[in-house]
Amino acid sequence: MQVGDRVLVNKGIFKKVYLVARVDIPHSMEKVFVTKSGGDFTIGLKLWKSDYIWNERSQMWVPKN
Repeated sequence: MQVGDRVLVNKGIFKKVYLVARVDIPHSMEKVFVTKSGGDFTIGLKLWKSDYIWNERSQMWVPKN
């Protein structure tokens, strides 16, 4: 995952597209920080990199299951 990549996040019945803002979260090399705007210091979510795979067709990261 790289800064600026799109990530599809399933939140219950809603699916939303977030942007990777940071890949270097302190004390964790396995998490990324994503936001709606892509800004570095905005409200967002921390996600496990291992829970997502790259989808060539949609050109974004999608949940594995």
